[in-house]
Amino acid sequence: MLTGRQTLASLDQALGDLKREESELSTRIERATRSISDIRSHQGDLYKDLARFHLDDSKASLFDGHMDKSTQEAKRIMDKRARSFKVLGEQLREKESRYAFLQKRRAGLAEESESTSSRMDDLLDDIDAKLANDATFLKQKSKTDHALETARAAKSKAEQAQHDMDEKGKAYEEDRLFIYLWTRDFGTPEYRTRGIIRTLDTWVAGLIDFEEARANYSLLTRIPDQLARHAERCEELANAEQEKLAQMSRAALTEAAGEDLGARIDHLDNEIINIDTEIEALDQSIDTLKEAMQSFTDGQDSDFLKAEEQLATSLKSEELKDLWRRAIATPSPEDEKLVRQIEDMNTRIEELERDIRQDRQLQRDITRRRSELGKVTQQFRRGGYDSWETTFSDNSLTTVLLGELVKGAISGADYWARAKRSHKRRKPRGGRVGFPGGAGLPGSMGGFGGSSRGQGRSRSSGGSFGGGGFSSGGSFGGGGFKTGDTF
Repeated sequence: MLTGRQTLASLDQALGDLKREESELSTRIERATRSISDIRSHQGDLYKDLARFHLDDSKASLFDGHMDKSTQEAKRIMDKRARSFKVLGEQLREKESRYAFLQKRRAGLAEESESTSSRMDDLLDDIDAKLANDATFLKQKSKTDHALETARAAKSKAEQAQHDMDEKGKAYEEDRLFIYLWTRDFGTPEYRTRGIIRTLDTWVAGLIDFEEARANYSLLTRIPDQLARHAERCEELANAEQEKLAQMSRAALTEAAGEDLGARIDHLDNEIINIDTEIEALDQSIDTLKEAMQSFTDGQDSDFLKAEEQLATSLKSEELKDLWRRAIATPSPEDEKLVRQIEDMNTRIEELERDIRQDRQLQRDITRRRSELGKVTQQFRRGGYDSWETTFSDNSLTTVLLGELVKGAISGADYWARAKRSHKRRKPRGGRVGFPGGAGLPGSMGGFGGSSRGQGRSRSSGGSFGGGGFSSGGSFGGGGFKTGDTF
């Protein structure tokens, strides 16, 4: 069996590994791109050497000037580009360093929250035994039970009244003459119409016996509102009584533990929630920086395109082509050496370009897989699924299945569907007397009234695991996981 914390730790580690691979590829692509630019600049120098063998001094000087201008401009642009890339890299490293710090801090808080929760859980049976003989607690429990039952009954009556209103009100609402007069406030002090319209309205009212119908419909619409307000008041009273009972349960636990464990867990979980908020914002900032750097590694930034154009123009000029033909046509030892060097450089450029294409393809694949795993991790964290109460019976979630997700063999939705099937909700001990229905327990232990971390329970329900953005149908991505169901 896996705890939620163990599962999230494995997801985070796998995500970190993919991020490192992605970053290493970016650096490698940028380095290769810079190498190509340097090689082409060096080729320009070799062409100038060729020019000194095959052109007279004046033409060689002009050729040198033309090549120098092109290569220097390209170098200036590439240097500017390198500085921009360096700034982006420094910003990214700063964000990622903060991200790593927060992850480590969060892991420590989660571990402490889990150990404190386990310590609390170990005491709950003893708390039950103690409170079972506490007359004050039992009196409050009886009062709370009565208030809860009253609130449930009031809610049921309000729902039934609304149902009756929906059913019986149809006949009135489908009568166009009745609704016409009703919406004009006919028969009330608010009706201000005069003249022929008032005469006609009065005639219509007589035809449909509007006064009696208005009184009946008015009563029909008032009852649900009155009962709903009464149900809300009953619920507020029940919540207040339940809170008193929860405080008594916590007081007994605090006495047994020597400290308020529930408050400690709530504090830790709130710290985790705050860190998660910052982590999510950092995720977005990091993605934005990576997108900007991606344009550099793809060679699509404006500076690179300008430098490429500058070098390409100089290396493909008619002067250079004519010079190359002369060198090939009238070879000499010096020519052959220069030509061989230029050809070797062309071969090296082709090799680097091939490596760049392969690395870019691999990087796009890693980015896709990193994004998919990132969505799983983000939603796992956002839903508090690493809380004390969360366990998974499928150990492959941190081994084989996670490996398949990392390799891209399965989607995030596939992984989540397996996680959903293996999910178990650990129940705290006790609960027979103290902390009834989870009242007073931290949210991460399935209770309510404290931190909102974890799935928790509402006051009015037994609490169901899920929600949190996992909707049915469709495909993985966008606003959440779409796996066919929720946890």
